[in-house]
Amino acid sequence: MRGLPRIAVAALLACLAQCGRPGSVLPPFETVAPTVKNAPANAALRVSVCYNSFTTTAEQVRAIAADSCGAETTPRPVERDLALAHCPVLEPLRATFACEPAPQTR
Repeated sequence: MRGLPRIAVAALLACLAQCGRPGSVLPPFETVAPTVKNAPANAALRVSVCYNSFTTTAEQVRAIAADSCGAETTPRPVERDLALAHCPVLEPLRATFACEPAPQTR
């Protein structure tokens, strides 16, 4: 029984240490994109990213979208919503991007 309080204190200290680094605990990630009603046959691929606006920068979200879209395309922001059905409570925001062909450089 003497070891139990020590373990509890150690667990509490570990949890408090993580509070200083929330970005490392819950990084943004790709999730299910919302469905598009009456989408045309040639509609662009859509990717979504769950994130927390307090711990994630816009550049991080765009980087995940760009990685998900692939090298030949550019992610264009389409929608942002609060999606607790596909994103966890601590990362409730969902940004959706359309993967469009990259502009040709000459």
